[in-house]
Amino acid sequence: MFLNDMDNDRTHVEIDLGAIRRNAEAIKTFTGKRLIAVVKADAYGHGVTSVTQTLRGVADMFAVATVEEGVKLRKAGVRESILVLFSALPNQALQVIEHGLVPTISDWGFANRLNTIASDTIKIHVNINTGMNRSGVHWREATQFLHRLETLNRLTVEGVFTHLATADEPDKSYVFVQIERFASVLEEIPNSRRLVHAANSAATLAIPEAHFDAVRPGLSLYGVYPAAERPIALAPALTWKARIGWIGSLSAGEGVSYGLTYKAPRQTCVAMVQIGYGDGYPRALSHVGEVLISGARRPIIGRVCMDVSVVRLESTDNVSIGDEVVLIGEQGGTEITVDELAHRAGTVSYEILTQIGARVPRIFKP
Repeated sequence: MFLNDMDNDRTHVEIDLGAIRRNAEAIKTFTGKRLIAVVKADAYGHGVTSVTQTLRGVADMFAVATVEEGVKLRKAGVRESILVLFSALPNQALQVIEHGLVPTISDWGFANRLNTIASDTIKIHVNINTGMNRSGVHWREATQFLHRLETLNRLTVEGVFTHLATADEPDKSYVFVQIERFASVLEEIPNSRRLVHAANSAATLAIPEAHFDAVRPGLSLYGVYPAAERPIALAPALTWKARIGWIGSLSAGEGVSYGLTYKAPRQTCVAMVQIGYGDGYPRALSHVGEVLISGARRPIIGRVCMDVSVVRLESTDNVSIGDEVVLIGEQGGTEITVDELAHRAGTVSYEILTQIGARVPRIFKP
């Protein structure tokens, strides 16, 4: 969908593709490194097909989480290298080969399986576990593992990488422990042809020691900062809007929404907004969330429902059914950011973005 298609939507998100491309260019210029664009989870909820098309010529490689995501990109016509960041299952080896994906190797069994069924050489990346401890070859065993891979004649180690557990934390001391462990492995396998990468968005923006040959940003591509460090300007690419579906009033003492957990202290104007947890709007925002109506913040009262939420209006508000409500984004000089929404919901911006539901149309601005 494009911008003139949105008038009939109860809710929608607007994706600024130009902002995503400019963010990617800014990151690449800032680091001076190759760019592995992470587009997993439907490009963090931004629409992976449109995002990958937008990043052609800027991204040197795309990265996804699963084989299924990689296959989807191939079927959408993506010809660039696609790295699958997590280990595939043994029965997915043929899919990896047929669709020309670059698999991550974290264990000998899958490597051997690929080598057995491949008819041509396959490029692979090896994940070194330096302390994240959720996948990868342990750093103490990595040198031996990499040398053992050399016995598999159908596999070529194109890249070696690790993932940093605390790059977005104020205390980054453990990051440097991981980098030191990673560097000790690299010293044992000198090979200038291998692509070395470790930097997620937080490390890309704040830790140049983690940049190596390529950076691997995800969240920052979409204009959201993962931590306090902001060395370059990034533009948020996503705006989430809904509409007013009903306007009413509560008498003093009357409740609203399931459980009647909010009781009006006095005569109160209210509006039903067409957004709920069935759309990915967090139920945790019950009683604590805010939205923008006519450029002013208005609080959510009562429980967020599956399909709708209720907000309290001021008596001076001049609103009508169908009026625009901003959930994430700017209206009239006031802004609600993804970070603010996440903080109010007790979660992280990654979750807010990736949980925006399939029934919320994505409308793309070139």
